[in-house]
Amino acid sequence: MGRALKFASREQGLISEMRSGLIDVQSYEDIHTVIADVLVQLCGADHVALGFANLDGSAGLEWMTRTAMPLLKDYPEWALRCFVFQATMAQPNIVLSGPQMLRGQALEDTETYQRSRAVDLNLRHVLAALLMQGQQGLKGGIAVYRETQRPFPLQAQRLLQELTPDIKGAVSSVQRFHSVRMENDLLKAVSVEPGATLFLLPHRRDIVRTHTATALLEKWFAPHELHHGVPSEWMALVNHLSTQERTPDSEKASLVKSQDGRKLQATFTRSPVRWAGRLLWEVRIVEQSHWMKDEWLQVLTDKEIELADCLNQGAANKDIAKTLHNSVETVKVHLKSMYRKVGVHSRTEFLAKVRRS
Repeated sequence: MGRALKFASREQGLISEMRSGLIDVQSYEDIHTVIADVLVQLCGADHVALGFANLDGSAGLEWMTRTAMPLLKDYPEWALRCFVFQATMAQPNIVLSGPQMLRGQALEDTETYQRSRAVDLNLRHVLAALLMQGQQGLKGGIAVYRETQRPFPLQAQRLLQELTPDIKGAVSSVQRFHSVRMENDLLKAVSVEPGATLFLLPHRRDIVRTHTATALLEKWFAPHELHHGVPSEWMALVNHLSTQERTPDSEKASLVKSQDGRKLQATFTRSPVRWAGRLLWEVRIVEQSHWMKDEWLQVLTDKEIELADCLNQGAANKDIAKTLHNSVETVKVHLKSMYRKVGVHSRTEFLAKVRRS
């Protein structure tokens, strides 16, 4: 293990102050407010720029700085040509000095320095790091600048390196806070809608759902049909739809499950809301009861229910015979038997008695 770095009491005090301030941050503005002045004092910097991963998941960083914004306001347009970005991308989480990033190239020849001079800045010295966090990817970036002839001392580089885990942790806290807030906003949005709703993230899981949606899924699907609480068939459809550039038509973007004369229909639409920049699918779930009253569904056989469905659709005896693969005479016999069971004498009476009001 490497030796612990030694810092002066003043430096330790500033670091402790910063760490305490980062505990309850809820926004990137909070982070910037807590650490910008601390970095100026610790590093002896003239300018401090902090970049944060975009909360909508889009590429690039959201830069905050009190004094260097003229240089960074259009940074995404030329970042790939910036020697600072090139070097820190190659060695993430490592605070690099100007000479380490330039590797023999003259500062005056770089586009970065020339751009700084064009906006009346003279950024002669820099310490910078690009912050990455495993599978979570890009978290942010730090850059401190000096305009004087004197370069940053090695101690400033060590101090900035010491603080990188704290800054990454603060960014993660803000991202979690944002996710919870977005989840609450989604819940509020769907709670005022009738029926049941859930939001699915392709290749992942559901993000948020109403209690009604949970109840319907538990009612209609066996545990082995669910993956993390979502029907596997639904997730497969969302994964497929997400590969399509065009908006899917309504028939292809819906699934229907039938059971005992009832239906559960799920309709999938692209949500205008993005989850960390990724596409969300809104699933509206509607349970459709059978057109017949429950009491008669329990009395009639499956064959008789099929026959009753034909009557409800207005089918003539010959059409019913064709559908059920029976003769017309056989259909008439079945109808009379069903009428007797219900206590009626005609098709009109039967439908009036068994149909839900």
